Amino acid sequence: MGQINTWIRLLRVVMDAGCGVASFGAYLLPRNVITMSIAPKDVHENQIQFALERGAPAMVAAFATRRLPYPSQAFDLIHCSRCRINWTRDDGILLLEVNRMLRAGGYFAWAAQPVYKHEEAQEEHWKEMLDLTTRLCWELVKKEGYIAIWKKPTNNSCYLNREAGTIPPLCDPDDNPDNV
Repeated sequence: MGQINTWIRLLRVVMDAGCGVASFGAYLLPRNVITMSIAPKDVHENQIQFALERGAPAMVAAFATRRLPYPSQAFDLIHCSRCRINWTRDDGILLLEVNRMLRAGGYFAWAAQPVYKHEEAQEEHWKEMLDLTTRLCWELVKKEGYIAIWKKPTNNSCYLNREAGTIPPLCDPDDNPDNV
């Protein structure tokens, strides 16, 4: 437990994607960690209302075709536990959005069936996730039980040293990552 508390002290701003009733954000709030809990735009409106009534910052949004309304490098940790978001679909566009919002040296924590289930479809999804995060230059810091944690690099040296044509490509220099 001491290791978790030490790690939490390093965090200030967290996003909890697919948050349900924002229990993770409610857990972090008394530890001086602000957590924006985001529920998918489907059947979770009542859960977000419950989170707001508990005093947890929360919103309904869609991880889809548009950037979320946050500047680049806004979060120390982005957390997804059983959120059922397919991070690797469409060449990883959703994980690219996470990469945009995650600060340099920040963490992505994913608790999902592909991390721990040993069924063929889940193992294939895990391999896709490992491939994509490797191409994003993220380091797999820990995989234990049902959770995997990656760390975003602190500088661009890995990105700049990738082979030409690596997908996803570097952003266009004219793209403002804060234009949401």
